Amino acid sequence: MSDDESVSKPSDVVSYAAKSKKVSIESLGIPQRLVLTYQRSTFECARNLIKGKCVEWLYGESQPFCVGQVDGLEVGVGRFWIGAPAAGFTLEEAIACGAKTVFEVGVSGGIQSYLQPGDIVVVTGAIRDEGTSHHYFSPEVEVESDIPLRDKLVEHLKEKRIRHFIGPVWSTDGAYRETRGKLRKFKETGILAVDMETSAVFAIAKYRNVRAASAQVISDILTENGWQLAFGDQSVRESTEVLLKAIIETISEE
Repeated sequence: MSDDESVSKPSDVVSYAAKSKKVSIESLGIPQRLVLTYQRSTFECARNLIKGKCVEWLYGESQPFCVGQVDGLEVGVGRFWIGAPAAGFTLEEAIACGAKTVFEVGVSGGIQSYLQPGDIVVVTGAIRDEGTSHHYFSPEVEVESDIPLRDKLVEHLKEKRIRHFIGPVWSTDGAYRETRGKLRKFKETGILAVDMETSAVFAIAKYRNVRAASAQVISDILTENGWQLAFGDQSVRESTEVLLKAIIETISEE
């Protein structure tokens, strides 16, 4: 065992869960295609779209997981906890249980002046301003979405004439330390929005050699003068459903 090899493995948690639940490890397997959500409403919307049935996975009701079919193919939808460490922990276990193509669907705070609540952002890459990804790669390594998966989503959005923007996001652990200085710097370099998980999701996918992409709905706006919250706005809910439909079409074609 090399010094860089981890002594703790996601498969350990899967084995422990199987033993605790008195089921086989194989019974905890999940579909290769995974839609990763964080908000309860997003999870429920995705579950309805795939006519998913909740299954007994690792965490029960605290992090529900459902499986449905789209065009004869199995698709899983999971609700993960927010924040890079928590999302990364569960993503590792999902990969250990069989996930190979992951599409993250979240919300983010717009930092460009032309963005407004309800806008859709298709993510190209993520600034690593959280801690989890740095346990996988040194700071200079860039993390990006899977290009074919991302491009296929963009095609779907264009075909349906759905307003969207394409670009990078800034991922941070410090939701209440999004300072004016950082905001100004990232805005000037073309970053579209800020979230808490995407750079970790991309880093783990890169490390584990699985495909991952991300698309997000603008749920709030940050400027140097303050913070406009719009998480519950109808525009955000409607855009989330529109986006989920496009993502499920995209992932079911993989």
